[in-house]
Amino acid sequence: MLLRSPEKSTIGKHVLRWGNVNVIQVSPGKYFYNLQSQSSVLHGTIDLNRKRYRILPLLLSSFILAFFLSVLLDKQTYEESLMEKEFLSMSTEVEENDVKDKEAKLADAKYLQETEDKKMAILRSADLDALAENKNKKLKVTQYKVKKNETLSDIARRFKLSAESIAGSSGINPEVTILPGQILNIPNKQGLVYKLKKGDTLAKVADYYKVKIDDIYSENQLEDYDLFKSGQKVFLPGAVIPETGPVWRIPVVSKVITSGWGTRSYPQYKFHMALDLRANYESVYAARKGKVTYSGWMGGYGNAIILTHDDNYQTLYAHNSKLFVKEGDYVSAGKIISRSGCTGYCFGPHLHFEIIKDGKNVNPTKIIKGFSYK
Repeated sequence: MLLRSPEKSTIGKHVLRWGNVNVIQVSPGKYFYNLQSQSSVLHGTIDLNRKRYRILPLLLSSFILAFFLSVLLDKQTYEESLMEKEFLSMSTEVEENDVKDKEAKLADAKYLQETEDKKMAILRSADLDALAENKNKKLKVTQYKVKKNETLSDIARRFKLSAESIAGSSGINPEVTILPGQILNIPNKQGLVYKLKKGDTLAKVADYYKVKIDDIYSENQLEDYDLFKSGQKVFLPGAVIPETGPVWRIPVVSKVITSGWGTRSYPQYKFHMALDLRANYESVYAARKGKVTYSGWMGGYGNAIILTHDDNYQTLYAHNSKLFVKEGDYVSAGKIISRSGCTGYCFGPHLHFEIIKDGKNVNPTKIIKGFSYK
């Protein structure tokens, strides 16, 4: 054992006694070691004051530093590998340079136009699908007991809800760590179970969470506008939970624009309604919290992801080599959703990034600050 209070011996102080191993400090920087086996005894001295040993503390420090750096650097790779394993069984992604990908790289104008049409159809259908799903499903709220090692994100993903929806319905802060045995309220569709407080009016609550009053009455099957009282719980269908902290973030670490918003001549002469960002087979992050409304192959865009956000915003992430989320998932801003690459009509690894507002592309640099051209 390592001795907290070194014991004295005839030649110095014991600093380590572990089985048949003994280390004694003879003087500052000088140590005597003794290792006994059944047939022999190995012993000697180490003088750290001598030049050939002075490098040992430096080597030890370097080893410890390298170990911790490897843990930090591997953390992201480990997270990606877990998501990749989970997604393999349901993925519709295409490998770079397989038959489908090669076809996209040789795409003509017709192929690329069909890709644009598909993208626009997905963007238009996202909100309609969400509304239909909410209206056709009868509300049911289930009480769920948190299991060991579960996180709010894990539970939200399992029930296809946002973490904010579960947290708000359970009266907790989404940033607080949940504990085993804790009871959560899980609605069977996106929205919020809200407990009316003193001074609340339904109009005030509806405006804050951006929900139509008629939808609240219809969802809660009430006709009398005077029945809502303090302490009563109501369900707010499709409630928009206010976002805390920075709403937007740049989706790649480099922050570097390699091809900006505007007219360009390569690979086609056309107006580029997006940003190409430097990202050489590395993590891609959600630019804002939202719902995954598409994840899969999208012709000229290669392996692509579309997220739908609050305030009628959507984002597109294209040319990925790996996809780590599936349709129906809710993601927080900054969550890893894919790995960049060069699938589809692409001639070098990067991230093609679009922001769409009310169905029309907008310049991402007008929404998100911090991009550079270096």
